[in-house]
Amino acid sequence: MERGRLLSEAKDELERGSFEAMVRRHFDLGTARMYRIVAAHPIISNRCHGNALPPSLRTLFELTKLPIEVLKAKLSDGSVNPRTERKDVAAWRAEQRGKVEVGGKSVEPKLSLSEQLKVAQTKIATLEARLKGAGGSLFDLANDTAEAIGKILADNMSEGRFDTAVKAAKARYRAKRQRPAG
Repeated sequence: MERGRLLSEAKDELERGSFEAMVRRHFDLGTARMYRIVAAHPIISNRCHGNALPPSLRTLFELTKLPIEVLKAKLSDGSVNPRTERKDVAAWRAEQRGKVEVGGKSVEPKLSLSEQLKVAQTKIATLEARLKGAGGSLFDLANDTAEAIGKILADNMSEGRFDTAVKAAKARYRAKRQRPAG
C-alpha cells in the first residue's frame, strides 16, 4: 500500500518524463499503475483489512475490479483471505457479468428468442436421451438417486401434484412395510 501511495505522490509531483524514467529504473509502468490503483482503492487500502488480503499485487489489483458490495461481502464471509488467488477473483467477476441492478435489486437479463430456443432444444435433447436410456421413463429406479428422482418430479409437476404424489408414495411405502412377511 505504501509503495502505491509513494508512486501516486511521485506521479503528482514529478513531470511526466521524470516519473516514467524513475519508475522504469525499478519496474515497468504497468506494475506502477497497479500499485497506485490498489493503494487508492477505498476497501483494499483500508488498514483494518490488511491481514485478510492476499499478498499478491496482481490478485489485489483484480480485487479492485469487483463491485464494492461484492468485495465487502467476500471479506465478511472470509472468501477473501491470504490464500485467495487470481482465479478465485476471476470466478467472482464472471458471476457478476451480465447482472443488472435496478433499485438495489439484481435483475437477470432476459434471453433473446434464439437463446431461449437453444435452451429449450438442449432440454428436449436431454430429456429424450434420458427417456431412451431409462426405457421410456423420466428416471431409472435402478440407477438414479432418490434426490435425482425427486428433482425430476419437482421440475415436471405442479406443487399440488408433487405433494399428492409424495403423500401417495409414503402411504404405499408404509402399507408395504406393514404387510406380514409370507
